[in-house]
Amino acid sequence: MPQDKPLISIVIVAYDMAREIPRTVASFLPPYQICVSATDIEIIVVENGSPSPVAQETIAGWPANVRYMMADPVTTTPATALNQGIAAARGDYICAVIDGARMASPGLLKYTMQATGLAAEPAVATVGCHIGYKLQAVAVKEGYCQAIEDEMLAAIDWQNNGYDLFNISCFGGSAPSGWLGNLAESNAITLSRRMMAELGGFDERFDIPGGGIVNLDFFRRAVEHPDTTYMLVMGEATFHQYHGGVTTSRPVARADAETPGLSTWQRYARQYRQITGKAWAVPTVEPVMIGGFTPQGRKALQRAATEFLARQKDKTAAAST
Repeated sequence: MPQDKPLISIVIVAYDMAREIPRTVASFLPPYQICVSATDIEIIVVENGSPSPVAQETIAGWPANVRYMMADPVTTTPATALNQGIAAARGDYICAVIDGARMASPGLLKYTMQATGLAAEPAVATVGCHIGYKLQAVAVKEGYCQAIEDEMLAAIDWQNNGYDLFNISCFGGSAPSGWLGNLAESNAITLSRRMMAELGGFDERFDIPGGGIVNLDFFRRAVEHPDTTYMLVMGEATFHQYHGGVTTSRPVARADAETPGLSTWQRYARQYRQITGKAWAVPTVEPVMIGGFTPQGRKALQRAATEFLARQKDKTAAAST
């Protein structure tokens, strides 16, 4: 592979994330990312009309393989900005990070790179976690905030031991059983440039502020495509930093101010049906598993197994009533 052409382009969308983006970018760069060189990757940060963009001194400190661009036009959905970043990418594979607050675990790109050589059209994904011991939509009601999160991150020295992020996190709502259950989405999904074009990128018709379930839609289309091989990276994850986002800062089951009589989730699901003509459902495609477990990852796997077994028990009990 020529050095001026990366294998993977990581496209990250930012909106009012001046605090979070520097950590996210650092977590996708070597040496934090193990077994990855600077020539293997490029990072494109797309600022989507943020009132408080990333500081210029931060941008100036990034290495040459990190680019920063402004979305044009700016729209209510991050899909437009993400598609613009994908169009600007040079890599043979695109890792789409629709939520710029998502830090990566240290081996994510190592295993993603390996996966690109194991299938003609891999769709490589991993689970999403929330920093904090409860889902952030719940934790904020109990006082969780950015200052507390900063203290938690400083205490584990994540820059030098990124797998310790598992010790201060819980599995997100899209992956309640971790790697053992069916994922609703992935916040770092990698596809070939050809397959990204085949899918038409991210659907910009999901124009609810924040995009509604545009990422869930893309994930479902990617893993259900007949030509892709869905590959789940075990022992790795992305970790959501709290930033007051549309869906992670409030329960989606509560009433939605824009649509009286509907919850936020019902509003999202209604738009999904209007756009796709079908009801939303979590994909049930069985993945090919790749990866490995550090001691921190094994503890997280034990938690995942506990959650998975509890959910299976609940399903059995519900079916028998």
